[in-house]
Amino acid sequence: MDDNSLKIAELINKSQVTGVVHSYFRALDEKNIDAQYFASIFTPEAKVTRPNGASLIGPNEISASHEKSFARFEGSQHLLTGPDISIHGNKATVRANLVAMHMWQGSKTSASKPENFFVAGGVINVELVQTDGQWKISQIRTDVVWRAGGFRDMAQTK
Repeated sequence: MDDNSLKIAELINKSQVTGVVHSYFRALDEKNIDAQYFASIFTPEAKVTRPNGASLIGPNEISASHEKSFARFEGSQHLLTGPDISIHGNKATVRANLVAMHMWQGSKTSASKPENFFVAGGVINVELVQTDGQWKISQIRTDVVWRAGGFRDMAQTK
């Protein structure tokens, strides 16, 4: 491959990696957290490490835990910025900034009162692998840097 072809291939891979990571957070926001969908974006042995340090392994466990955890929220919104993507062969890493807002059940999506929501800012670190031409998440970790708002019902949910 010539230099331009390599650069184009790298851009395509970075775009696909970004798309998979965004698909995960979109699924959370839209509560599309069934195991079958997660199997399409995670490897069978994928690991999700939550901000509280709890780890979930595989699409089924990830789905079941997220379903339980996100039932507390009327809605959520995850905003990713500044993805730094490195690709080496069939492996990729992503580091991105994340701001996540969660509206508690009963808040009627009103952010006018701090007890109706909480918001957190942090960093995600993601590892992906490419198999059969498709990028899938093999590991994702969220590290919270700051939080604000109401923290009711913030049990250490696995």
